[in-house]
Amino acid sequence: MFRKIVSNLSFSPALVAQLGFYAKRLRKEQVTRRVGLIFTALALVVQSLVVFQPPESANASNNADFIPGGLGTGSSVSLNKFLGPYDRNERHLKDVFNYFGITREEITQTKLAQFRIGTKITYGFENRAGSKAIAITDSSFKQVTTIYGRPLTAAGNSPDGLTYAYIGHSTKIGWFAILQVCGNLITDKYPEKPTPPAPAKVVADKKAVNVTQGDVDATKSAAKANDQVKYTVSVKNTGGTATNVNLKDNLTDVLGFSRLIDNGGGTFEPASNTLSWGSVSLGPSQTVTKNYTVQLNDSLVTEKTDCEMNNMFIDQVVTVPVGCTTPPAKIEVNKTAVNVSQGNVNATTVTAKEDDRITFTLTVKNTGGTAKEFTFVDDLGDVLEYATLTDRGGAEYNEDTRQLTWPAITLEPGDTQTRVFSIKVLSDIPATPTGVSDPSSYDCRMENTFYDSYVVIPVTCAPPKVIEQVTTELPTTGPGENIAFSAILLAVVTFFFFRSKQLGREVRLIRRDVNTGAF
Repeated sequence: MFRKIVSNLSFSPALVAQLGFYAKRLRKEQVTRRVGLIFTALALVVQSLVVFQPPESANASNNADFIPGGLGTGSSVSLNKFLGPYDRNERHLKDVFNYFGITREEITQTKLAQFRIGTKITYGFENRAGSKAIAITDSSFKQVTTIYGRPLTAAGNSPDGLTYAYIGHSTKIGWFAILQVCGNLITDKYPEKPTPPAPAKVVADKKAVNVTQGDVDATKSAAKANDQVKYTVSVKNTGGTATNVNLKDNLTDVLGFSRLIDNGGGTFEPASNTLSWGSVSLGPSQTVTKNYTVQLNDSLVTEKTDCEMNNMFIDQVVTVPVGCTTPPAKIEVNKTAVNVSQGNVNATTVTAKEDDRITFTLTVKNTGGTAKEFTFVDDLGDVLEYATLTDRGGAEYNEDTRQLTWPAITLEPGDTQTRVFSIKVLSDIPATPTGVSDPSSYDCRMENTFYDSYVVIPVTCAPPKVIEQVTTELPTTGPGENIAFSAILLAVVTFFFFRSKQLGREVRLIRRDVNTGAF
C-alpha cells in the first residue's frame, strides 16, 4: 500500500490525503506492536522463571513413603538420602530390606535409571486397595513393623509407563529398585516368609498316644472326655561333642482341655504351666526320653478358639484333636456405601458430586462356634481428601492416623454387629494434582478400607483434573527448546515494531517534501 501511494504521488498530488490517512494507520499499528513487544518480553521473563525453577508437586510426599520427599531431583538426586535413614534404621528400613534379603552392599551398587512398570510390585507403609500385608520381623523373628505390597498398576500407573529409580540386583530376591520420588522398594515378586533355623546339634522328638483308645496315635483321632493321653519327649545329640539341654515342656494349651495325672519324674510349675526335668547332659549320639500323661476333662465344652491341643517341645509340635462341642470362632467382615443424595444408590456405581452425603456401613459376623473379641477400625485417609466426616457413629477419630475406632466388643457365635458413619463431599472439590509418590492420592476416587474389605467411590473431577487425566504430561522439551522458541517470538515482534516505526518516519519525510515543493 505504502509503495503504491509513493510511486503514484508525482502523477496525482491528491494522494497526499491518502498518505496522511496511512500515517494515522501506521501510528495505531506502532502502538499495537509496542504493546505486543512488551507482553512478549514479559512472557519471556515468566518462561525463564519456569525453566530455571520448575514447579513442585502439591503433595510430593505421602505417609506411605519409605523416604518422605524422595531422593531428590535433578542435580540434587542422591542415594545418600536413602542410605542415611537406612543406616539409622528409621521406620525400620534396614529391617525391611533385611527381610527381603537385600544387603547394604547390594543397595550401594544400584544405578539410577528408568524401568518399565509392567507387573512390578511396590511396597509402602499404608494399606490401600488391593494391598497385601507383610509382617516384617527382625533377626530374632520378632515383628517390628508392617508394610503393604501391591502391583504398581493398582496405583493408577500404566504397564507401559517408565519411572526413575535406583535399580540393582539381590542374590536372594533378584531384581529390585528404590523409587527416586519416594524411596519405596520395588520387586518382581513378594518375599518368602523366613523360618527360624533348626537347632544345630540337638534333635528333638515328641509323640502322643491315646491310652484309653488302645495306644493309638493321638494325632489321628479325636480325644474324648476322660481319655488318657501319654506324651513321649526325647532329645538326641547328633553332634560330636557333649552338650547340655534344658529339658522342659509347656502344657498351657494342653491343660486347656485336660489335667496332668503323671509328671514322669518332672517338676510342674503352675505359674508357667511348665513341666521341667532340668538340665540334662547329652553325649555324642546319646538320647534322653521322658514320658508324662494327661487325662481329658469330664466336659469338653470350651471357649477356646480351636478344638486342638497344640504342644510344642523344642522344635517339634504335636497336635491332638479334641472332640469339642463348639467349633472355633470365625469372623467375616463386609463394607458397603450408599449415596443418600442420589437416592440411596450403591455409592460405588455412581459418581459422587459436590455436597453429596454418603453413608458407610461396616458389618462383622461370627460364623464360628466360640466367642471372640473384635475391634472396629476404619481407615479414612484417602476419603478425607475429598470429603469431611459428618457423623462418627459413636467412634473415636484419630487425627494422626485418620482412623475411626469403636470400643472393643465380644462377638458370640452367630452374632452380627454393624457400625455406621457418614461423610459429606466437599462443596469445592479440590483440583490438587495427583500424588507423585502415590498416584492414588487425589485421583478423583475415594478408597476406603476396612480390614480386607474395601469400597472405591468415583468423585466428580474439577476441570483441571480432567485435563490432567486426558493429558498426563506436556510435550517433552528442555530449557534449550523453550528459550529458543521465546527468543524467536521476541525477534519477530521486535522486527514488526521497528518496521512500523520506520514506515511512519518515511511517511513524515515524504509529506514534508510534498508540502515544501521539493518532491
